[in-house]
Amino acid sequence: MARVVFDRVTKNFGDVVAVRDLSLEVEDGEFVVLVGPSGSGKTTALRLLAGLEALTSGEIHVGDRVVDRLPPRDRDIAMVFQDYALYPQMTVYQNLAFGLKMRKMPKDEIERRVRRAAEMLDIVELLQRKPRALSGGQRQRVALGRALVREPKAFLMDEPLSNLDAKLRVQTRSEIKHLQQQVGTTTVYVTHDQVEAMTMGDRVAVMSEGVLEQVGDPRTVYGQPANVFVAGFIGSPAMSFANVQATRNGDALTLARGELSLKIAASRFPDVPPQVILGVRPEHAQLWRDGEGLLGPIAGRTEFVELLGRETLVGVVTAGELHFTVLAEPDTTTKPGEQVRFGLEPGHLHLFDTATERALATV
Repeated sequence: MARVVFDRVTKNFGDVVAVRDLSLEVEDGEFVVLVGPSGSGKTTALRLLAGLEALTSGEIHVGDRVVDRLPPRDRDIAMVFQDYALYPQMTVYQNLAFGLKMRKMPKDEIERRVRRAAEMLDIVELLQRKPRALSGGQRQRVALGRALVREPKAFLMDEPLSNLDAKLRVQTRSEIKHLQQQVGTTTVYVTHDQVEAMTMGDRVAVMSEGVLEQVGDPRTVYGQPANVFVAGFIGSPAMSFANVQATRNGDALTLARGELSLKIAASRFPDVPPQVILGVRPEHAQLWRDGEGLLGPIAGRTEFVELLGRETLVGVVTAGELHFTVLAEPDTTTKPGEQVRFGLEPGHLHLFDTATERALATV
């Protein structure tokens, strides 16, 4: 086990900057998830750590060693790939043992490690099968086992669940997290799925176009997004945004655009620019009933209704063409095209700078 450090790491592919000045510390035994859309640089960062790509500048540390110029085999890390990368002609046992045999490890030690990994992953009964006789979930467990037997300083996982169906992904992500907690190995996990990131990571590192936008524990990244990109990417359904005018009058802050006008007690917040971006998550926007504790009402037309079982999401567009996703009760009878009213929950409205898109305040 070891601490992993990216120290101002940059990777260029010709004129394209895939990773820009990345500085990130992963503590010993920590599970950190790199998350972002396609092209954000998350997989390139992982490949730089693995030694599968060469740095343009910066340093990468694993434990007390700078590993930039070391070949992958000398970095003492184990990687789990998206496509499993199992040897089809070998049994599960042989797949698990192959890397250890290549390192000329004693047979009894190979047996101990393979058996231990198989028991932890509940694949003992599969040891004599070949990959073609396994389900997708079983193949993923074997791929994890092949990394586990190495007993490396760090696990690297590149979207290992993307080939599984939705139900199996949920099951397997909990298994991976439980396994990592058992062995305590430093883990860097890459995914484009923000739900995976939020449910698995001790900390989440959000990337966009090669830049680390924000890193923090899931609750902080969700509740205190650093900018518009993080606010819109983390959370499902996504946060709703609207460009509004902000006017300070004594201890009150008024946010307005067209027929939308929200007056908020904001004595403890600093002044904000006259134009801001308002962001609100669906759970903090609710259909208007008695209006208790909500800001509003705000009138609009229903665009869509999504029944999710225990709750319903309603898309609403206001007269000023502002679009909001609003939470409703499961038994709501609202239909597309109908007029509705909704309110916003004070204390959960995010304000962002229109020029920089950086977070200003939560009111």
